[in-house]
Amino acid sequence: MADGTLKVGTITTSSGSGTITLGQSGETVDMANGSITLNSGMKMTPAFMVNLSSSQNISSATKTVITFDTEILDSDSAYNTSNGRFTVPSGQAGKYYVYGQCMRNNFTGGRYIVYIGVNGTTKIKAEERNSDSSGTTFDTVGTGGILDLSAGDYVDVSLYQDSGSSQGANGGGESLSFFMGYKIIGA
Repeated sequence: MADGTLKVGTITTSSGSGTITLGQSGETVDMANGSITLNSGMKMTPAFMVNLSSSQNISSATKTVITFDTEILDSDSAYNTSNGRFTVPSGQAGKYYVYGQCMRNNFTGGRYIVYIGVNGTTKIKAEERNSDSSGTTFDTVGTGGILDLSAGDYVDVSLYQDSGSSQGANGGGESLSFFMGYKIIGA
């Protein structure tokens, strides 16, 4: 068959249902000159990324939710900057990749634990211990993983530190401490 251009408004199967195949094995289908619209099941949304605009201190030996207050991305308006929670929207249950990171706010000694929780229950955590009391530290602790979430579940990041004083997560425009996640396609 000779090369040519096919111009149509709609392509359907002859029966009105089934699979439509574009190209054959070993061929490339080039769609670079047009736009592709994905259905909702083919998008990695809901998706969000938030960070701290300034440092948040917490009491020593107290596990406290970090209230990330600056939205970088919130595709479905599902993150709440007032309570630090991402809540799975209606119809969006599934597996999500989530990651939380906190940077020590210039203090030494003690444990520094970052938790990711679902509905108030810890699901993932990472810990750093620092016994050096001779200087200051801005170490970063991050943790992430895949969570199976239902509509209405909320996910947040908590921090525990036992430095002996009120300390916490370093904030600022460089996303030193942040929280992010997105729904995984096809999982």
